[in-house]
Amino acid sequence: MAQPEARARIRQLREEDALQLEATSTDGVTVVRMQARELAFAVCEEFQKGMEKLMESGNTMLLIDFETIEFMDSMGIGTLIALRNKAHERGGELGLARIADPVHKVLRITQLHKVFPIYDDLESGVQALRNR
Repeated sequence: MAQPEARARIRQLREEDALQLEATSTDGVTVVRMQARELAFAVCEEFQKGMEKLMESGNTMLLIDFETIEFMDSMGIGTLIALRNKAHERGGELGLARIADPVHKVLRITQLHKVFPIYDDLESGVQALRNR
């Protein structure tokens, strides 16, 4: 059985890893702001469910704001690919914006920077996706 200190640390980690999604629509593009430090195993299921719910509601042109994301693991990569495929099945697109250098490095190493439209800021991402 875990010691009280270990249980407290696990609770703290869960709180730090908590994911919050905020979606706003502008000109037919839904901007999804993620409030989390990581797109990793701990939050991927919740992230995917939230994104799929948006798509089921008719939001197919999606721009994900990565401003707070400092780390992404293989589960995060797989989740993004699955969501991109679902958006494409619905005639939409999944773009990424404001990506931190460590996450951008992961996208380059995996060659996913060639798969996802990536934007430096939200305004250019919304404009590009709106014109697709």
